[in-house]
Formats: sequence, structure tokens, C-alpha cells
Amino acid sequence: MGSYLQASWDNDAFQLRARNTSDRYYTNGIHVKHFSNYWHKWPTRYVLLKLASRVGQSYSYRYDFGAGQEIYTPKNLTIRNRPLYPNDHPYAGYLYLSWGLTSSDPVKGRKLTSQFILGVIGPLSGAAEVQQQFHLAENFKTPMGWGTQMPNDPAVSYFVRYENRLVPQFSPVFDIIGRVDANLGMLSNYASMGTVLRFGLFNDYFQSATGLYNSSAGRPHRRVQLYTTFGTSFRAVLDNSLLQGGWFNGAHNYYALPAVELKHFLGLIDWGVAAAYKNVQFSFNQTLQTSEFKNGLDHQWGRFSLLFYCGR
Repeated sequence: MGSYLQASWDNDAFQLRARNTSDRYYTNGIHVKHFSNYWHKWPTRYVLLKLASRVGQSYSYRYDFGAGQEIYTPKNLTIRNRPLYPNDHPYAGYLYLSWGLTSSDPVKGRKLTSQFILGVIGPLSGAAEVQQQFHLAENFKTPMGWGTQMPNDPAVSYFVRYENRLVPQFSPVFDIIGRVDANLGMLSNYASMGTVLRFGLFNDYFQSATGLYNSSAGRPHRRVQLYTTFGTSFRAVLDNSLLQGGWFNGAHNYYALPAVELKHFLGLIDWGVAAAYKNVQFSFNQTLQTSEFKNGLDHQWGRFSLLFYCGR
């Protein structure tokens, strides 16, 4: 089956609406993930969900390990001592490790993904240093308010996503996929539902966790893939520690938003393009999200992602 490595870079400068390019809210994210059944050896496998096996059916199971950092800032980066409750996003950083499992059912067109995530928000995330050094290197304005960021807090979470082909695949170049997901824990509690449309030349989404197959896998195999995706989703949010502060020390940050400022229903739209040759894939995605808090703005960011085969 082999191992695969995926590296992704999110930034709110990677957007096509250049006139609205921002440096606010979710402003940067780096994510790395290693897909390999080596991670099946770790005890985290006992907390991961998978599709139940059935007689006469075989599913594809792929474990993974990931790490990442996310950076969040307000609209105005030039204020050192911000006013209380400014109807703006607090400074916040998030650093995490994740262990996951993806179960794929190519016959019925189903996929179940689960992740156990250990993270931290606050100065330990290193977000302030990363953004300050990046802005200094690129001669951007210096973010002045990191002294008001969320204090250190653990952020242990559990993520689950279920996906299913909504309409029988009547065309090899068009597919409609429905998805529901939920995140539970100390970072944020929410549930989402939505759909994803795929157009173009692609391998079956439900045949593996990566979509990159080798010719010895005994499955329909397309060496060259070129396709676009379009998705919409609706999210109900109970809480968000990146806005409200963590469970233990959040009350000690007077710049966190009160619970009454939080918007509990969000809409998201994303679209992207992907190109792959054999076991290498490059993709670019755009995400537009409605405001997360009162008097906030909608927000858009882009993602560049590289996925490739890295060994047995």
C-alpha cells in the first residue's frame, strides 16, 4: 500500500479576490500528515473509529500521523494594548499532533475518518514568533498585540467525518458526495453537514484515503488526474476556545470574546483544483466563511497542498 506525505500551507493572502486580501482572523496555517499503516502500531488506534467489517467485503484502512500550527489575529495589527471586547478576533496560536484513521468502502461509496488530537493554544504554540519573523523577513507591518494573546491551555479534541456518495456515479467525470462531521473537545465543539461536487478526470474518491493508486493495486487506475471541486457546508458551533479562551486559563485573558459575541451558525463555501501524475498530486483550494462573531467580517483563505508517495 505504501506511505504518503502531505504538506499544506494555508494563508489569507492566497485568495483570488485580491482587492479583499486580508491579514486577519485565520491568517496562516502549516499542516503535515504522514499516511502509513506504521501508525497502526501506536496505542492511539484503540480510540479511532472505523467502518465495521462485513462478510465478503474488504475495506481500505489507512492510518496517519499529523502535526500543524495555526495563527489567528485581529484586523488591526498595529495596536499594542487593545481595548476590551473590541468586536474583533483575539490573538491566538494553536499547535497540535494528530493520529487518524480513514476507512474506505469502494463498493457502497462510503468513507469514515476519525482523528484524536493533542494540542495547545497560547504562547507554547510559537505562533507569535513565527508571524513576527515572517513579517520581518517580508517587510510587512509588525504585529504589535501578541502580548494580549490567549494564555496557554490544553486543547484535546476528537474529530469524526462520514462521507457517502449521494447519487450513483452515472458519469466517470462527475461525482456528488455528502458529508457530515463533528469536533468534540477542548478546542471547539461543532457539527457540520454539506456536499462536495467533483468534475474532471479523477480516480474514485472512495477507493483509498489518498486517491493516488499504483498500477499493482488491482483497481481502476488513472495515471493523470485533473479535476475541480466545489463544496458547501453549514456548521453549528457550541463554543470556540480560539475566540473565547481555553477551558482552564481562558478567564484570565480579558481580550477573549464573551460567549454572547459568538455566532453559533456559520456557512462555508470552498472550491479547488487538483492535478496529479502517478503518485504525486498538487492542489489549490479557496475557502470562504461567514462571520464567526458579532460585527465580524466574512473571511477567505487559500491552501496549497502537495501529496506524494514516500516509500513502503
